[in-house]
Amino acid sequence: MIGPTTLHVRSINHKNAPTEVREKAHLDPELATRLMDALGGHYADENHDPTASETGCISVIPVSTCNRTEIYLEVTEGTDADALLRRGLTEVGADADIFFSEYATELRDLEAVRHLFGVSSGLESMMLGEPQISAQLKDAYRLARNHHEPGPGLLRAFQGAFRTGKRVRTETRISIGAVSVAFAAVELARKFFDKLCDHRAVLVGAGETGGLAARHFLQHNIGHLVVVNRSLENAELLADTLRAERKAGLDKKAEKNSGGLLAPAPDPAGKCGKISVLPWDQLTAAVAEADVILSTTGATEPVIMPEMVEAAVPRRKGKPLFLLDIAVPRDIHPDVGKISNVFMFGLDDLDGIIQGNLDARAGQVPHAQGIIQEELEEFQQWLEDIDLRPTVAEFKAYLEGLKDKQVGFVRKKQSEEVAIAVDRSLQQFIKKVLGRSVSTLKSAQSREERERDLETLKRIFAPDERD
Repeated sequence: MIGPTTLHVRSINHKNAPTEVREKAHLDPELATRLMDALGGHYADENHDPTASETGCISVIPVSTCNRTEIYLEVTEGTDADALLRRGLTEVGADADIFFSEYATELRDLEAVRHLFGVSSGLESMMLGEPQISAQLKDAYRLARNHHEPGPGLLRAFQGAFRTGKRVRTETRISIGAVSVAFAAVELARKFFDKLCDHRAVLVGAGETGGLAARHFLQHNIGHLVVVNRSLENAELLADTLRAERKAGLDKKAEKNSGGLLAPAPDPAGKCGKISVLPWDQLTAAVAEADVILSTTGATEPVIMPEMVEAAVPRRKGKPLFLLDIAVPRDIHPDVGKISNVFMFGLDDLDGIIQGNLDARAGQVPHAQGIIQEELEEFQQWLEDIDLRPTVAEFKAYLEGLKDKQVGFVRKKQSEEVAIAVDRSLQQFIKKVLGRSVSTLKSAQSREERERDLETLKRIFAPDERD
């Protein structure tokens, strides 16, 4: 229980729900906003009184990605959170039954917060340690805050989750190493070259996987990226998108994740990151100029044949050629690998790299869980002290009121310098009195004893009972 409120989360994620169920549960920003309206959550009355909510809902933060949809609720003590959520989902036209089916899990209070901290840290992700979820959680949090002020429990929980996720990513190696095929291919290419900026990569195919690989190449400052695709229009569209993202990454130092703008490595001279397009009939010419080729088309037959590479060899002047085939079916004919000074790698090679990186990430889980436990204990300490805050705030306001009156009296009789000195002295006095009072309240042997002490403090120092 969070003081006079409780926290709840309903989660549908990749661990317990197939894709078709997750698709039905998805809440886009518009639907998420309507759900917040329907639940009537607010924490913005003039006294910030959580019991002021007419529906019992203090605040709600929906989080919806391709792998999970979770609804975090803070409600007043005694509110039927399940009934409240079902009513809200039904009102906005969402499939409420899914959130109460065998595909959903429900957690409350500290267990809900522990789950949130795990999500933010990448421990609950389909790809262990992936960093995108942190940005997605922040997007959901911003949407909720723009719509209404979260209650104290959810506010503290999400802020703690962001801090926990950052600690896990910086204090462990759980996000290190390629765990996607596209990223693994680029990581493999980097092993061949001291500086990618001095080399040219040819991307064959302009689909989603190819675009992701292109972003990783650009993040690591490939000197020149050439896009070759059967549809020249699609190649130009990808190139324009990459140029815009790279410029934004350079200008804003954008967050480094494969789902958004990629901030490149430092390039003071501005020599890296050139992006161009060639038509499909120029593929052989592109092969002749390339240092590394990454092919990921949707073709049913190989698109890079031995004779194409053989024709390019004389123009290469002895330069080695590295080919990465991440297409299914394969884009590069197996006999290409038999050509002298040509080195070819496929999905089987990349799978070994990915599995090794996943195993290394798994070894970081205990460290990450230790960080989560530390942050959860800090949250729990905050919970234990939450009942003190209103009374202590009133006590502080009362003491500061007395101080202001006394300083005002001194200012009438003495110089401004004396008044300032008295003000500073009384500020230190208030700090010591508050510190001693809070320590005494925390040292109570039982909840009942602490409640009696709080009531005593209220009776003695309540500002509405004193001049």
